[in-house]
Order: sequence, then structure tokens, then C-alpha cells
Amino acid sequence: MKDYSAFSKLALAICLCLIILAVANGFTGFINPKLSASGTVICVVVLCIAIFAVTVLEKEKKKHG
Repeated sequence: MKDYSAFSKLALAICLCLIILAVANGFTGFINPKLSASGTVICVVVLCIAIFAVTVLEKEKKKHG
């Protein structure tokens, strides 16, 4: 991960923080009390897909560059 670009590191950090906030909101309802459990799961899955996409793109960039 030390070879990742600054933008990729920032995107990964933001996604990780948002996953933590989504899980915390799922348990407490502090941020958005109307968000259902399925909405929380969808948020976490989408953010995990974003993390996966960033890592795949960085691996491809490293392989070709």
C-alpha cells in the first residue's frame, strides 16, 4: 500500500471511515435514525466494492507502469 497514490490512499481512508460510521449508525441510529438495517448493509457493501475497485486499479497501474 505504500506505493499507492495519494488520491487512492485518501479514497481508501474515506471509505473505511464511512464504513465505520455506517455500522455505528446501524447500531445506534444517531446519524440517521430512519436508515434501516438493509440500508446499512447496502452502504457497507457499496463501500467495500469501492475499496476493492481502488485496490484493483492500483494493482493494474503497478503492473503496467
